[in-house]
Amino acid sequence: MAVTAFLAPGQGPHPAIIVLHGSQGLEKYRGFYERNATQLAQAGFDAYVLDYYNEQDVACSKTVETRRANFSRRIADWSQMVSDVVSEVLAQGNKARPVGIVGFSQGGFLGTSVASRDTRIAALVVYYGGIPAQRKAGSKPPITHMPPLLELHGDADTVVPIEKGKELVELTRSLGQSAEMVVYPGAGHGFNRSATTDAEQRTLEFFQARLIAR
Repeated sequence: MAVTAFLAPGQGPHPAIIVLHGSQGLEKYRGFYERNATQLAQAGFDAYVLDYYNEQDVACSKTVETRRANFSRRIADWSQMVSDVVSEVLAQGNKARPVGIVGFSQGGFLGTSVASRDTRIAALVVYYGGIPAQRKAGSKPPITHMPPLLELHGDADTVVPIEKGKELVELTRSLGQSAEMVVYPGAGHGFNRSATTDAEQRTLEFFQARLIAR
């Protein structure tokens, strides 16, 4: 796994945020993910953009069908890899610091998987994602833990229907944790400029409240 760090200025330790790309891989929208990480760093967070695909994953990213099949095969390995990165990030300093995750689409599903297993994750932001199929009711093991959640979703999303986001919000609340959902009318799988600006601001404010002000 390749990790690119965008570090906040000044003396740390700073809260850390893991950025997880969508199913088309990092390279296609690298500028978007790195811009998000830069904004987080400027706001006082150490942001880490993960490229969790290997060459085989890239080869499987050509169609929706192959991406979904590959996700089912690889989610357990990817989840462990992300947790390993969290361990490395936390080992860099001599003081404890909170860790958050922001995931986009497939990265949101992956972030949910990690956050439901790894209690070191203190906050989760999911863009148009939901609960991985392997972790829904009746799965082994069921989800029994979630951190505070912010779900950002368009009501015209046909790739990941809004009901998937609502399921994640309801699950998080059922576990006694706070969960907020922001719905963007008319937005599909990906937001226009105004919705993107609003979502990014809400993401910053959410992490500031959950990771800095706590």
